[in-house]
Amino acid sequence: MSKKLILALTVLSFAFLGTTFAAVDSIKVSGSINEEAVTRDFALGGEALQDDADKFLFSQITLRFDADLTEGVSAVIELINERIWDQDVLGLSQGNYQFEINQAYVTLQEFLYQPLTLTIGRQNLAYGNRMIIGDSATASGSVPGIITDLTLTVAFDAVRAVLDYAPYTVDVVYAKVDENFVALADDVTLFGTNVSYDWSSYNGVTEGYFWSTDKAPGTLPGVTDRKSKVYTIGGRAQWDANDKWTFGIESAYQFGDLRNSATSHQHLSAYSNQFITQYRFLNRYNAKVGFNFTYLSGDDGKTASGSNAWNAMFEDQLQNAGEIIHALYTNTNAQIYTLTGSYMPREDITLGMLFTYLRLNEDAAAFTGINNGFAYAVDAGNTDLGQEIDIYAIYDYTEDVQLKLSSAFYMPGNFFDQANDETAYSVRGGIRVTF
Repeated sequence: MSKKLILALTVLSFAFLGTTFAAVDSIKVSGSINEEAVTRDFALGGEALQDDADKFLFSQITLRFDADLTEGVSAVIELINERIWDQDVLGLSQGNYQFEINQAYVTLQEFLYQPLTLTIGRQNLAYGNRMIIGDSATASGSVPGIITDLTLTVAFDAVRAVLDYAPYTVDVVYAKVDENFVALADDVTLFGTNVSYDWSSYNGVTEGYFWSTDKAPGTLPGVTDRKSKVYTIGGRAQWDANDKWTFGIESAYQFGDLRNSATSHQHLSAYSNQFITQYRFLNRYNAKVGFNFTYLSGDDGKTASGSNAWNAMFEDQLQNAGEIIHALYTNTNAQIYTLTGSYMPREDITLGMLFTYLRLNEDAAAFTGINNGFAYAVDAGNTDLGQEIDIYAIYDYTEDVQLKLSSAFYMPGNFFDQANDETAYSVRGGIRVTF
């Protein structure tokens, strides 16, 4: 290549870069590093599962770029790496040392119409108490299974249109949750709308929503089926009655058709209710307590043509249940009672606890845990799943550095046979840095 050609290409490159960067008003770089040491045992004492305690360290690293472009246009790219320390030694090398796209979207404000904002790309979606929409349930393929329940990869590939008619806001969402074979009707898609109204007082909000999904989670995904659909309609209200009390309620109803075999479907008719409350003491310790109750309908299996089991959809309800319960159970056929409390003995230390009691609504003949695919011996005639206690301490070392120690202990109830009646536990300690 001649020197003149090299010089010409160099000049054109600088001209192009100058034009490109001139359109960028500003770029903000941020991110986080989370390092944790973990010891866990979810085996519940099963004979075949002895010595199953996991002891490992893992990292979660994010790097985010926010760019303001021309007027009303912005873009976000967030990279993420989640891995067990030295995981490649175990042969799980697929991308463990690579950053993947966690979020990547462009936002167009006042798009064709002043109240309309359009967001296109991989983005986080969360509505209500995250009882319906919050987690895409498609953790990155490079995330090892033992930390799937702790992953930060919860974003949706979606198009989101927001109409701002303050105090009313209308969201319309289309998301491709799982793209399988291009030529077959086996994809998992999500479509719906959420309408919210912000009260002028009481820090209150009221929401109503309708969501439709093809082959929702747990309904034989990957199978060609145009009939398998779940529709969810519901509403939520939350408000501060005064400076000390917060109340909230969310209710939803599901209907549609679920594929339950190679040749048949079941009609779905299910519902859920959730009540939350919090009391703040307004003292120098910033003390507060809370109570949450969640009811998720179940199915007794007596009618082959119909199902009353609530479909978990894309929930993200970790805050309403203990860490181990959240990891082991699908969010359906349950009554969940949760007590929470926290206080700050000094301005940089937070101590807290969470107590959860869990029971089935309908008898279940078998149970398989999500984590590592454990299968447990159960007494199908009992609905007492047990209780869990979570305790945590957070130390804000600086504004950017946080140290946390947490522990969870799950005591199985009478639903489990004697072979699986030992306490499960999780102890985690780590450091998180944000910048």
